[in-house]
Amino acid sequence: MNAQTRSRPVLTALAAAAVAAAMSTALPALAQTVKIGTTGALTGPYNEFGEGVRRGALLAIERWNAKGGVLGRQIELAMALDDQLVPDRAVQNLRRILDTPDIDVIIGPGGSGPTLAVIDMATVDGRPYCNPQAQTPSIVYPDGLDKPARKNVISTAIQNDVEAKALGNYVAPRFKKIGIMHESTGYGVSGAQLLSAQVEQATKGKPVAVEAYNQRAQDMTAQISRVQRAGADVLVVIGLGADMAVVRRNMLRLGFDVPLITSGGGISLPYKEGAGELAVGTRATMVGTYTPGTAPKGIAKDLSDAYAAKFGKDRWWGDDPTSPQVYFALTVGAGFDCASMLLEGVRRAGATDKAKVVDALNGLTGYAVSNGTANFSPTQHNLLTPEQIAVFEYVKGEKGQVALRLTKQ
Repeated sequence: MNAQTRSRPVLTALAAAAVAAAMSTALPALAQTVKIGTTGALTGPYNEFGEGVRRGALLAIERWNAKGGVLGRQIELAMALDDQLVPDRAVQNLRRILDTPDIDVIIGPGGSGPTLAVIDMATVDGRPYCNPQAQTPSIVYPDGLDKPARKNVISTAIQNDVEAKALGNYVAPRFKKIGIMHESTGYGVSGAQLLSAQVEQATKGKPVAVEAYNQRAQDMTAQISRVQRAGADVLVVIGLGADMAVVRRNMLRLGFDVPLITSGGGISLPYKEGAGELAVGTRATMVGTYTPGTAPKGIAKDLSDAYAAKFGKDRWWGDDPTSPQVYFALTVGAGFDCASMLLEGVRRAGATDKAKVVDALNGLTGYAVSNGTANFSPTQHNLLTPEQIAVFEYVKGEKGQVALRLTKQ
């Protein structure tokens, strides 16, 4: 055997190795999953937000994967990080997500504080991003509500202007002297400003008092006293449920016996648990997807059925074994809808290329999710409208428990 003959097996082996190497680099690309990354309050005092979103996203992923995934690829929640609703932690988490190039789409944190801290980073990065809960309008519309939205940011949140219109339309014809309290975050400040403008437009008069408080404050008697001295015949509070429970207890201590009407935080379990029987009589706004006494329909029912099968009828589900609690729409529903819309954007784009998916999301119309139907355009990136917001009231249930019912509008 000459040298040329002896070299043929070696060359053949090398060629085979080269082909195998090429195939090994190509195969993972074909089998690659579509990856979602998220940061949220998975633990801590506000984990009803982040953990609810995470569970909703998982249920959306399971729904898509059961139908074959998207673009012939399975989907995974590749990164779910805990920020406890703390802005600095949200920034660290989003940097980690953005530094992971194979994350295709992003679900942001809950709460305006963490979201305002990260939204510019997400905008510069350009990957498709869904805001599940944060309500400050500048998150989606940085140049004003009459200007185009951030191109890569869509939202399932009850935006402040939507909530303010629902609250204003409810309180303005019913009360003459409206007092407002709000948390000192971007959400609370912008919400109070928009509500004040809505009240002034409807009544030709301003609220008699507007007071701010810090999240997690354990005593708000000073602010409530000022609202009381101003002669308010109703108190409207914009904030989170745990803080609203403090407000309600402090109202009792001061003998401030006027109706308490709140933003969506008043519907949450932290408010109900913190206020106990004092919650009775409180009215609050929320998307009406899971109205007590009314069976959910369509995708909302599919979601509730899937949740009960996977997680059981637990704290996120609520007390009623027949239907999820009202707040389920803003936690689990928000996560499900965010993931569903982002994945539909990938499907319509026919690729995970961020520019193509963003373009698809800007034209995402007629796409039904649990809390409504997406009809997006470059100037409209909100899922929810004022017409979808209802007012609920805490009452004594048939068995003496604190329960919610839809108010008469």
